[in-house]
Amino acid sequence: MLRFITVTTLLGFASTCFSFESSVDSTAYRRDLDTLKFWVEKHHPLPFARCSQEDWTRAYEIAKTQTSGTEHTFVEAVGEWLSVLKDSHTSISLEPWKKDVLNGYRATSLQFTSIENLVYVKRDDIGQIKTGTRVESINGIETADLLSRALLIAPQEGNSWTGKTRFAEALLVPVAVTLQNRVLGDAFHGGVRLNGADYELGAKKKKATLKRFIQQEKHIEWHVADDHVILKIKSFGKGKSRVYFRALRRGFRKLERKSTKWDTKALVIDLRGNTGGYSARMSEVLYYICDQTIKVPAIYIKPNNLQKGNPLDTVRFAGRKMGEKHLWEGPTSLLIDGFSASASVSFAGVFRQQKLGPIFGEACLGSRSGTFSDPVKYQLPESGLKVSISSGIFSMDDDIKMGMRSVAPTRWVQCNVKDLISGNDPTEGAIKDWIANPEVGDESLLIDRESKMLWKELETVYSRERDWGGKTRNEAWVALLEGDRCISELKTLRKNATLEELKRITEDLKQCNTRRNTSIQIVLPLKMRTVFQELTSPNRPAVLHFGIHNRADCNVCKPPNQSK
Repeated sequence: MLRFITVTTLLGFASTCFSFESSVDSTAYRRDLDTLKFWVEKHHPLPFARCSQEDWTRAYEIAKTQTSGTEHTFVEAVGEWLSVLKDSHTSISLEPWKKDVLNGYRATSLQFTSIENLVYVKRDDIGQIKTGTRVESINGIETADLLSRALLIAPQEGNSWTGKTRFAEALLVPVAVTLQNRVLGDAFHGGVRLNGADYELGAKKKKATLKRFIQQEKHIEWHVADDHVILKIKSFGKGKSRVYFRALRRGFRKLERKSTKWDTKALVIDLRGNTGGYSARMSEVLYYICDQTIKVPAIYIKPNNLQKGNPLDTVRFAGRKMGEKHLWEGPTSLLIDGFSASASVSFAGVFRQQKLGPIFGEACLGSRSGTFSDPVKYQLPESGLKVSISSGIFSMDDDIKMGMRSVAPTRWVQCNVKDLISGNDPTEGAIKDWIANPEVGDESLLIDRESKMLWKELETVYSRERDWGGKTRNEAWVALLEGDRCISELKTLRKNATLEELKRITEDLKQCNTRRNTSIQIVLPLKMRTVFQELTSPNRPAVLHFGIHNRADCNVCKPPNQSK
């Protein structure tokens, strides 16, 4: 039976606690770094799959120079060093660190998000500060500085810059608390200062009671909307397995019986915020939406503590036939975000590979090819810091390929400040667009590679524009299709053209491109046209590149502080 896969998360799943001794000095911290280096190189199944050994050793030498003898600088040094492996399952344990820093107070009631390098309040369950408020400082420290410090310890999987940023946003309060000048041993009492004003965090976590046990949070929920049904899976790991499988089975059985009565036109699977869990729970969802034979995973490398000569077992799977009962055969879409990690990444990868439907949101925390797994807990002897080190591999390919590129959506949808203030969920508009016009955005209808690239760019650069949707998006798609047909036909003729014909075809291609771009620009609102002009006439860098796009997930355009 497969063991679970997960990412060490801020939510405490597969994490461990640690505490620091105040007497630990820089020399002791460096000895801990030596110990950690030995452990990773000995126990990790494939430590240099995403980085070279030279880069790993170089980062280790840098980490040794950054241990100034304080707790937080050591945490930053370890976090930054381990991120070189680009394996989110090999990391420091963040949830216990948060609990220690915040003295048990909960910071989950207050959430932030960064938009165009500025930080805003995404949610405040207590109601002390309005959502959409720009946060310039926490405890007197500029949020730009806090975010850069939080990025040092946030988990990373491949080149998942968006996911890394989302996790860093959730660390802003504890990072601010650790960086403020506190008297040694002075306990945190639940208050921080946002933009110079006092803010009290939520109360400490209460002890479990029978009532709270009975009314425990549901980690899988079904919602019936006007013309679609939403399956929200908050976690593949929390809660009891029998409750999870029963809720999944009953939901699909009910959907099968009542979809006509409900006038259900589509199923939406929401994995936003789902940081992973058990592989069996993840693959079970595929059983109800797909009738193909799928390997989930293709290869599973797991630790074998009983065999001394070979500590790893390699299991190869023949695949499982999906969809034998209660199969949903209607349109399906998937929602993901930067917090979608580990098992959610594997699900998104299969969903996209099998072309089960469109994916909305933003890039998740990992690649389609799979993730590392089975993190084992270790405690550094000098500092007491506990870390997790991967001991297995969960590969979605017959050959182990630990990819670097995150699973990206087919349509980027991200919040803007107005959405935060109004409480609007922009994915609802994307779902509405898709149900009303399912062919819009279907890249299989495009022939020319440049047309596909241009459409991806449009979906990305306008991901925060609410005018990009409905009629505007539909008309832009029609113009792009017409231009694609024209360009494809001319390129076909160009293959066997004479020199004289080639000159004419080249001129016709230019006119075809111009007509396409003009037609798209005409249907765009005035405020969106400047961006489109920059997109179609970019200042191209010296490498293969294309226009304005999601720079957070681009190896060329990613911010300098995320290029490590």
